[in-house]
Amino acid sequence: MKRLIQHSPPHAGEILSEYYFGPLGLSVSEAATKLLLTRPNLSAIVNGRASLSPSMAVKLSRAFNTSPQYWMNIQASHDLWKIMEKEKYV
Repeated sequence: MKRLIQHSPPHAGEILSEYYFGPLGLSVSEAATKLLLTRPNLSAIVNGRASLSPSMAVKLSRAFNTSPQYWMNIQASHDLWKIMEKEKYV
């Protein structure tokens, strides 16, 4: 079977920063306060050092009027790509 060459899907934190925090003019500190999170935890997600948990997906969905599945799908696509890349599947 021929494999398609694809790009690496973005981490959920990249989407969060670029498409939500940026347009709203929110810093990580401001967003953490509004989301009732610690700044280090949110910073780790935004900078791609931590993955989204299901509970974080629910918080983000409420804050940005999206669905938890939206956030989990973004994160799962990124995580799967990384594993496939490591295993030389892609």
